[in-house]
Amino acid sequence: MSEPEPQITVRRLPNGETYAGFERSLRGAILDVELAADTPAIPASGELVEVQSTTHIYLGEVQGVRGSALRIFVEHIVDRAALAAIQRVWQGPK
Repeated sequence: MSEPEPQITVRRLPNGETYAGFERSLRGAILDVELAADTPAIPASGELVEVQSTTHIYLGEVQGVRGSALRIFVEHIVDRAALAAIQRVWQGPK
């Protein structure tokens, strides 16, 4: 039995719709995701998106679409644990 892919949320930038899906792979700067098959109005090639997983936030551009699968060129990756640590320092002691 194979491991399930991490669940993700894809959002069109700057203030677009969100879509649930699964992370298939990350190779270098290329992130492959699969959206639910019944997702309406899947982002098109050239659109900017934000992908949120449990561990990272990816910002990038859709490079290709095949059915409900997206290939995204990732321009920025934010580690959620590092971001939380920065937020704690920034907010200071309570």
